[in-house]
Amino acid sequence: MKLRAFVASAVIAGFLSGVPALVHADEYHHGWGDYHEHHEWHPGGWWFENHPDWVRVHHREWAKNGDWHEHHHWHDRGWWRERHAKWTHEHHPDWF
Repeated sequence: MKLRAFVASAVIAGFLSGVPALVHADEYHHGWGDYHEHHEWHPGGWWFENHPDWVRVHHREWAKNGDWHEHHHWHDRGWWRERHAKWTHEHHPDWF
């Protein structure tokens, strides 16, 4: 049993070491986003478009900044406020 627990811990640690740990929002990147495994910066919208499951697991707090429309395309909250103010007010009143 101890060997299984050790192996499982090693596998999990190995996996987590490849996951970007920090979220950056600074003057160099102009907004929130993260680095992928090759240390290339991508804004939050790129992550939602290309790796939405990763976002749901690692950055659930990003959902506060946007939402998906009916065709599973993610838009930031400014887009929603400008184009669908009534829906936004009903579903995300904290964005106003």
